[in-house]
Amino acid sequence: MIRDVLLMGDPRLLERSRELDRMDTPELASLLEDLRDAMRAQNGAGLDAPPLGGGLRVLIFVVWRHPRYPGVD
Repeated sequence: MIRDVLLMGDPRLLERSRELDRMDTPELASLLEDLRDAMRAQNGAGLDAPPLGGGLRVLIFVVWRHPRYPGVD
């Protein structure tokens, strides 16, 4: 299931995200998978955790050419 992305104006986006304590937790693994799936579904080039209600300071982004941003190499 792909999570809905919170939109600007949602009060949850104003909450302070938590720093990561560990990189090897099931919570982080699940969040990274959800971020990847949501980013791909939105044809995005990057996504951070707060718009998914993740609550952690995590960001993913694409490092290859992206059709949404032609001419950026």
